[in-house]
Amino acid sequence: MLSLEELQKAPEKPGVYIFKKGKKPIYIGKAKSLRDRLVQHYRLAEKDSKERAIIENSTSVEWVITRNTFEALTLEVDLIQLHKPRYNVLHKYGGGYPLLLITEDAYPTVRVVRGTEHAGQLFGPFFSASKAKRVKRLIHRVFKLRTCDPMPIRKEPCMDYHLGLCSAPCCGLIDRDAYRLSVRSAVALLSGEVSGVLEELYWRIEKEMHSLNFERCAMLRDQIQALENLSKGQKVSGLAYGSADILYTIGRVLGIFLIRSGRLVDKQVITLEKEEELEEFILGFYYSSPLPQSLVVNFELSEEALWWLSQRGNFELKRDIDQELEELIEENLGEHLDPAVLRDEFHRILSIPLPERIEGFDISHFYGEYTVGSCVVWEMGAMNKKGYRRYRVKNFEGIDDYRAMEEVLTRRARRLREGEERMPDLWLIDGGYGQLRVAVRVRDRFSLPIKVYALAKEEEILISEEGKEIRLSQYPVLYRVFGLIRDEAHRFALTYNRKLRLREGISDVLDRIKGIGEAKKKLIYRNFENLYEFLKADDRTLKRLGINPSVRQEVARYLQQ
Repeated sequence: MLSLEELQKAPEKPGVYIFKKGKKPIYIGKAKSLRDRLVQHYRLAEKDSKERAIIENSTSVEWVITRNTFEALTLEVDLIQLHKPRYNVLHKYGGGYPLLLITEDAYPTVRVVRGTEHAGQLFGPFFSASKAKRVKRLIHRVFKLRTCDPMPIRKEPCMDYHLGLCSAPCCGLIDRDAYRLSVRSAVALLSGEVSGVLEELYWRIEKEMHSLNFERCAMLRDQIQALENLSKGQKVSGLAYGSADILYTIGRVLGIFLIRSGRLVDKQVITLEKEEELEEFILGFYYSSPLPQSLVVNFELSEEALWWLSQRGNFELKRDIDQELEELIEENLGEHLDPAVLRDEFHRILSIPLPERIEGFDISHFYGEYTVGSCVVWEMGAMNKKGYRRYRVKNFEGIDDYRAMEEVLTRRARRLREGEERMPDLWLIDGGYGQLRVAVRVRDRFSLPIKVYALAKEEEILISEEGKEIRLSQYPVLYRVFGLIRDEAHRFALTYNRKLRLREGISDVLDRIKGIGEAKKKLIYRNFENLYEFLKADDRTLKRLGINPSVRQEVARYLQQ
């Protein structure tokens, strides 16, 4: 085990340090000040198990001084890839994901490779070898690139030609120009740039038809269909990126989403041991994977990391993520939140154990009518829809969210006390201090062993019953849990409110306006939360829904009267 005195011998200069067990490196790192960083390792070993393992298992430490931190980062990455130390995250992801390579031979073919040091065009990465192999088979089946590698010279084609997997350039059954067109078509499929090659394929199929080469026509037809389908998919995908990697973090959970040809094609979700390992992972990932046109992130990258990435290739760094895409990403990451991550966050931020069961409540009404409440249930990382309950508020009429919340919670608390429902660990109320006080009063009246929190909608501030305010934008893991519950409670209450209005044939504002039939009412209820949102809608939105803008004018005129 290393002593503090040994580590304090390091110079206060930038460089790379190497913890060794015998002659074998077990951890490699970089530092702006070698001495400060090594002493920090020693201090952290008192409370961090990984740091303790590094210090206890090391028999020596060495260092290499560099001129600056940029050189230190380059040397660190290279040494980690060379030695693959046990405690480095970078080497776990730097071995390389599978890529597809279109070779630079006279008659190119497609290979599954790892790493970026290959002659030819690289496409990927793929998060599993099986996916890469499936795409490779597709390239052979549709574009008939040769399957023999290296290409022999034959008199008769092999079985792959008869199976429709190869065009047999080894036997001269296809000329070089036609084969090169197939290669360009395969590249177009992999890159998404289909417009340039489609026109050439149309011209080629006409030429083959005139020559009565129907077998060749069938092959070209299949290629055209594959590229046209890809083009159609691009037009309807709606994504703002052509080729991009999206790296998105929620706490220690990192999601990698690959967008190719304007479509989301693959994803991988990883739970890091520490949030500080994020940059180390990124460097390992791009050590052996090509950079896309755009790199989209929701976190800051250090100046050294950006410099290192710029040495690997040209890319555009983006921080803005489309809202709908971001919601989809967060939904994907939410399914992979590690219970250990959740436990850490609840203990660190809220100082409470991770709840096994949380119930979320919200109230919805339509101008004081058809007031309803919702109860949704979250259990250990996922919404349990079997546990959802909805309530029709009956004890009063008009607008009073506090009375409505008290009635819903009282009915819920009574069932919990009588053992008719499983007792939750926590109630989450959609609202502010007023709704929170109502919930605490009901909880105390029934003597329930439940923690109570409220989530204010606009500020996204979580309020505890002790009055502690937590701004959830600073704690994405907690926001993922509480935001999901709040939004689901709101959706469930609103859905029930709309169903009541439609089912009971309510005599509301729309019923009193001439020219608004049942079909139009359903359209308005389905697409607008209230009449205010309907009145705000522009003509284009209304016409797209099949609603004449004159209907909005009639509603506004009626309300003014």
